[in-house]
Amino acid sequence: MGFSPPAYAIPSGYKWLYTISPMKFPLSVMVALVFADCDELPTWNETTQMYENVGSNLGCQPMANSPADVGHITVKEYTEEYFGMEHDTIARNFGVVIGCIVVFRILGLLALRFVNHQKR
Repeated sequence: MGFSPPAYAIPSGYKWLYTISPMKFPLSVMVALVFADCDELPTWNETTQMYENVGSNLGCQPMANSPADVGHITVKEYTEEYFGMEHDTIARNFGVVIGCIVVFRILGLLALRFVNHQKR
């Protein structure tokens, strides 16, 4: 599975660990900005076996060489379905990143203020 397995492949006992991991949020913001940005998804035409109305964004492009069980899917749909990184959650994830930075800075400040190992 590797270092960063897809969200759907994580065993149910470890979902909480995936949810509280601080690295999940900035990674989700970066991936969603690049791969899940598509205003209007293209439609699959069964008669021509091609996508219609394909946009210029990377998220609007059809997946090339995708597994047979996935079928016809765009990059945005693949990113949201298999990795759980949606473009709609960018603001929330960015807020969590800023919140983590503030909390860790306050904890560091409190530790520097009250933890003293000098003997007088």
